[in-house]
Amino acid sequence: MMKRNNVNEPWRKKGNETGASVEIKTKNMDEKWRSRVARLAFLFVFGAALLYEPMMFTNATTTTIDTSSITASFDNLKAIVTAIISSIGVIITLWGISEWGIAFQGQDGTMQASAFKRIAGGMVMVLAPQIVGLLV
Repeated sequence: MMKRNNVNEPWRKKGNETGASVEIKTKNMDEKWRSRVARLAFLFVFGAALLYEPMMFTNATTTTIDTSSITASFDNLKAIVTAIISSIGVIITLWGISEWGIAFQGQDGTMQASAFKRIAGGMVMVLAPQIVGLLV
């Protein structure tokens, strides 16, 4: 009966390999894995240093930045846009009210429904700055 080489025993002879050549191959494999692990560890540490470096060397509590000049212009733009939307909403609401008055003279119910929709849309536009203020 022929004895088979066990796979879990790398020191046994396999074919033409001697015990020394198998031992050298396993050492080379160990060195490859160690170098791979060392490279990965270096990349991890280097990446972490790049990510956290700004947080380590800046102290946000001692430095204050004056942003009032920037935010003031944005606040002015916001006030202008909300005033325009509200004024357009007033115009649409008045148009809807006049359309509703005209719809009473006709027999068509869809004219009255569209007038109510226009009035509601105009009121939403008039109240839009207050609605945005509630949401934000």
